[in-house]
Formats: sequence, C-alpha cells, structure tokens
Amino acid sequence: MTYQQSLELAELQADLAFERYLEAFEADEHPAFLDGLTTEAQLAHDRVDELQNHTFAI
Repeated sequence: MTYQQSLELAELQADLAFERYLEAFEADEHPAFLDGLTTEAQLAHDRVDELQNHTFAI
C-alpha cells in the first residue's frame, strides 16, 4: 500500500467514525456508547494527523 493510499484510507476511516458518532448522537444513544464512538473517531483522526505529519518529516 502506498503512502497516499494509507492516508486516504485513514481519512475515510476518520470520516466513517465521525458519521457513526453523529448518527448515534441523533438517535439519542446511551452516553457510554457515545463515549466509545468519540474515542474511536478521535483515534481515527489522530492517525490521519500522524500520517500527515509524517509527510512533513520526510
């Protein structure tokens, strides 16, 4: 997998995680469930940041 493909995949995963969170929030899901989705979305976003920062380090 190329760097660009890895970055695109990470961005897609972050977008999907955020969409899952929004859907659960709108459905008034249990706060503990929302916390888990928040964590998932943050980890996915952190991965995107990590990959983008890697570009500047090269």
